[in-house]
Formats: sequence, structure tokens, C-alpha cells
Amino acid sequence: MIDGTPTGPAALRRGLLAIPEAVSQGRLIVESQALQWGLPQATVDDAILIVSELLTNAVRATRHQPISLRLALVPGGLRIEVWDTSPDKPEASTPDLTMPTRPVPEDAPDPGGWGLSIIAILAKEHGWRPEQGGKSVWAVLGHLP
Repeated sequence: MIDGTPTGPAALRRGLLAIPEAVSQGRLIVESQALQWGLPQATVDDAILIVSELLTNAVRATRHQPISLRLALVPGGLRIEVWDTSPDKPEASTPDLTMPTRPVPEDAPDPGGWGLSIIAILAKEHGWRPEQGGKSVWAVLGHLP
């Protein structure tokens, strides 16, 4: 474990199940922990968005499998990682920006395709690595006090 902060340990790990509810659970976990660590609101907001994207991708890739959320204060930043059981390299996709020609049903799936681009914009570093029969996708936010 990493050395502690005045408000607690500087690392956290939570196991989740790759279901849609994991995304909202992850957002709450990140917000709570980042605020406990006293991180600036801008960092908290970016961390919530990044974890949403990472967990959404993990849920889509490995539905109903175990996933893991990890947070750590590292020199110069906040590291966010999501591990899942898929060994496949995450690939950025191109969002569909065409305008629909017919009404879109309320229950139509989100076209997606923005996640890795959002992470690339917000994070000072990001990447992925094979890990324990799956992969870990990570990002580091750099604007800390």
C-alpha cells in the first residue's frame, strides 16, 4: 500500500460486477474518495468522467464478469485504473455524428465512441496493459494541489 494522507490511505481498490450499475457505483466511489483526499473540485469532476468512461467500456467488454476499480495518489497526480477480464486492446472508435432522418426511440442505445478521446483530453497520461488474464486501462490526472 502507498503511504497514507492526513485523511486516509492513498490507494483504494474495489471489486465490482460488470453490469451497468457498476458505472454509477464507480462514480460515487471516486467522488467520495477524491473528496476525502481533499482534491480540487476540477480534479474530482474529471475523475468522475474518466471512471465513467473506463467502467462503461469494461461493462461493454465483459458483461457480468468481475471488474476492479483502483485509485491511487501518485507523484503529481491521481491514477485511475479499471481492470477487466477481456485481453483485447481498447480501441478508440469514431462517434456517429450523422443526424437521424427518423425519430430516435427513447430506448435506442447510445452510439458511443467518445470515451477514449475524452480520456485522452482530460488525462496527462493514459494507457493499458495486459494483466492477470485480462487488461488494465488507466489514466493519470495531473491537476492536484
